[in-house]
Amino acid sequence: MDLKFTAAEEAYRLRCREWIAANAHHAAAVAKAADPVQAARDWQRRLCEAGYVGLAWPKAYGGQDATLTQQVIVSEEMARAKLPPLINTIGLSILGPTLARHGTEAQRRRFLPRILSGEELWCQGFSEPGAGSDLASLATRAVLEGDDFVVTGQKLWTSLGPIADWCFLLVRTDPSAPQREGISYLLCRMDTPGISVRPLRNAGGGVHFSEVFFDAVRIPREQLVGELHGGWKIARSTLDHERSGLSGVISLEGSLERLWRQAAAGGEIADAVARQQAAQYWIELEGLRYLGLRALSDQLAGRQPGASASVGKLFAAKLRQKVARAALDNAGPYACLTKKSPHVVGKGRLVAGYFDSLGYSIGGGTSEIMHNVIAERVLGLPRSTGEA
Repeated sequence: MDLKFTAAEEAYRLRCREWIAANAHHAAAVAKAADPVQAARDWQRRLCEAGYVGLAWPKAYGGQDATLTQQVIVSEEMARAKLPPLINTIGLSILGPTLARHGTEAQRRRFLPRILSGEELWCQGFSEPGAGSDLASLATRAVLEGDDFVVTGQKLWTSLGPIADWCFLLVRTDPSAPQREGISYLLCRMDTPGISVRPLRNAGGGVHFSEVFFDAVRIPREQLVGELHGGWKIARSTLDHERSGLSGVISLEGSLERLWRQAAAGGEIADAVARQQAAQYWIELEGLRYLGLRALSDQLAGRQPGASASVGKLFAAKLRQKVARAALDNAGPYACLTKKSPHVVGKGRLVAGYFDSLGYSIGGGTSEIMHNVIAERVLGLPRSTGEA
């Protein structure tokens, strides 16, 4: 496992920092824009034109043929500079690598450049009301009629659903087959007749998720990814991409820094227990960082992240929740104040931040499922038979 970057990689990091500093005013304009979605698209296009989006992707599809390490460096520097997140993150981190591996040449040339530039935004249609952690039990049906799949069903917890241009979804194409053998992977335009989107407001007050209904929606067969009924294997690789990487470490580092400043300002840092707690969080963050470096080393060596990515996903979710809860505890009753109060703490975002942190135990695979994956695929423990 490599624990440090080379001199050439650090020089690349410096050039990236210089570009960020020169373009910081464009990033700041995103939050103030009258049309924040279009502003976010424009920001991603600017990054793409500078060569800082999809670095590891082939040049034939709009990438840079750069190393995976350079991609990680850019992600770290963007998080450290607190730049706006890329609006097309689902397409970039999940669908793009999946199409590069399983898509046809026509699909790669059609979709990958537009994912990079932000011209087309993507959402993910996996979870359903009766198929969350047990994703293989999904019920959305697709019947092949001539050159089209006719899709009927419902998807839930669809991130970016209200603004996405396209959706990649799992559908059941062979109801007579075992659960994991009768599923296919489709690409669908969100303005296709028969699709309706209903936004869902989360506990933190945001509208990030939605439910999506498909009523006899016709999807051309050419938008099938991989083989018919072969979608489960592709979905597994999709989730591996979603759970791997170092991108969350810098974000957590920023949360810990804010917690430290909050505790120092309120005097809690003088308490020995509070100091010990903060130190423990930093220790756990460093553990997460080295786990990410191990995963990166595996990827550079041509090995898939596999089950070890589940360890990082579970560990990061728990640490994020502990830090958010500590911020609430330190602020006490002041945590409930809005930003209009002269006594506001953390810009009035502490309660919403805590509720938001709870979602990390669900999105991308629940913590319960991660525990099972770690037990079976990392520790080698036998599968549960379900018997008492």
